[in-house]
Amino acid sequence: MVLYPPSDVQYLQLPPGASSSTIDIFQNGPDGPIVSIPYTSPHEVLLQPGDILFIPPLWLHTAAPMGEVSIAVNVFFRNLTQGYAPGRDVYGNRDLQAYEKGRNDVIKIARAFDGLPPDMAQFYLLRLADELREKAERD
Repeated sequence: MVLYPPSDVQYLQLPPGASSSTIDIFQNGPDGPIVSIPYTSPHEVLLQPGDILFIPPLWLHTAAPMGEVSIAVNVFFRNLTQGYAPGRDVYGNRDLQAYEKGRNDVIKIARAFDGLPPDMAQFYLLRLADELREKAERD
């Protein structure tokens, strides 16, 4: 297994709303079987039969079997009292309600720039992105 801390999300090509990266880190790369992703801090774990691994919330992870047979059992724990995605979430791994609302808001913001010259729209959208980044860094 390979695990990445939450701070690595910006380097792992996770499309908006997706739960998986577009990077296949197990493809044969220049550094061996696991592809090195710049600026990330991967943690590699080799599990033996009977081992248990706790993966903290928001840690991105991927696994590849080492033998012919591999069985995994996942148990999700909800650690928030509110703010989960609306509706039924059997596995407890849907994105938070605030993220889903934010994604919808981003679409509305982007549409507000429709019809403007592309360079002007990009200028102001980049300014908004900087404001969001600064807010995230303050909090």
